[in-house]
Amino acid sequence: MKYKLLLLDIDGTLRPGSCERVPKENAEAVCAVQKAGVKIAIATGRGRIGVGKGLLRSIRPDYWVCAGGAQLVDYKGADLALHRLTTEEMYALVDFFEDYDLPLRFTYHDANYAYLGYEEFARREREKNLEEMPFGAFGFLSQEMADRFQEKYGYLGLNFLFSYPGSDGCDILQQGIDKGAGLRELAKLAGIDPADCVAVGDGDNDVAMLKAAGLGIAMGSGSAAAKAAADRIGPD
Repeated sequence: MKYKLLLLDIDGTLRPGSCERVPKENAEAVCAVQKAGVKIAIATGRGRIGVGKGLLRSIRPDYWVCAGGAQLVDYKGADLALHRLTTEEMYALVDFFEDYDLPLRFTYHDANYAYLGYEEFARREREKNLEEMPFGAFGFLSQEMADRFQEKYGYLGLNFLFSYPGSDGCDILQQGIDKGAGLRELAKLAGIDPADCVAVGDGDNDVAMLKAAGLGIAMGSGSAAAKAAADRIGPD
């Protein structure tokens, strides 16, 4: 069959950890697929603002599935869909991470804002005139601490999605939001059946996307969960 949309994770997939940018040959391969008529989407835990200029080399995506599926953007940079954290969700995270002195940042349109203590965070909000709620959060903590958060705030339904088992960095998403949900939402907006999509990823946070696509491909160096969710295993 002819697939219509290719979704690609960045870190550990398009860009090996040893490289500052996407390798030239990877960028050229993606551009060749796009030239053949397949739409390209970048699917990343980063907010759109967090994908630095030059990181993707010559790749010019048709779509972006960012912030773990909470921010969908078209090639012009216009928002297609946003899923924002609520005030209650945001400040539950602030309270918990402050109590345990853990790093936390929030993703907005214009930048990622690191939380440094309530007064400092509030001051920066006032300076930047931030009236919108963030659509993503990222924190450094152990699985044990994530479980402790759920013991206290589990009623919020927030999902702590670690990239790999044992890693301490995780996307913090609203209930029902992940790359798989982002794939389905984008496919609907683009008039494409999810069965006509190919997804490529390497981490636990790519599992939902690999399952949602008609063809899911996990990197050979990917996590066990990613490989189990994929239809095929690619190279490292």
